[in-house]
Amino acid sequence: MRKTWKKPLHKRKIWTEISWTGRFVYYMQPLVEHLFDIWLQQLPFPTILKGLYTCGLLFFLLLPILYPLTVLGFYYAIFQYVGERHWDAVFPQKWDLIGAASVLWNFEITNKSYLLFLNMYLDRCRVIITAISSTVDYFRMAYCLLTN
Repeated sequence: MRKTWKKPLHKRKIWTEISWTGRFVYYMQPLVEHLFDIWLQQLPFPTILKGLYTCGLLFFLLLPILYPLTVLGFYYAIFQYVGERHWDAVFPQKWDLIGAASVLWNFEITNKSYLLFLNMYLDRCRVIITAISSTVDYFRMAYCLLTN
């Protein structure tokens, strides 16, 4: 006979009394432990790859939310297109999805100095991210050398 305390939490009677936040924390524990294991890996595994892995994992976790939002946006764009072409409806600027997409699609920096500034700014961000991740790796290497 199995004792109550050997059952998993989601099979006990107390599960019905736990709030949804408590259930969320219960189910997120394996993921958080996995992320901690990844971030505490030894040194040959660089910090930039850990960050990319974490971002990819979070993207796949958010897909059940992102996919319906994408489908809703797509169908709203179809509704807006039909409304503008056939019914002469005018959508407010806040709800003009097709106009915002066309502005974004046709965006171009015409001033060469602005383009140079943008390239320099993006290079600066890349260098800062690389420097921070390398610093974390070097601190971890020093910590490993001091504790072993």
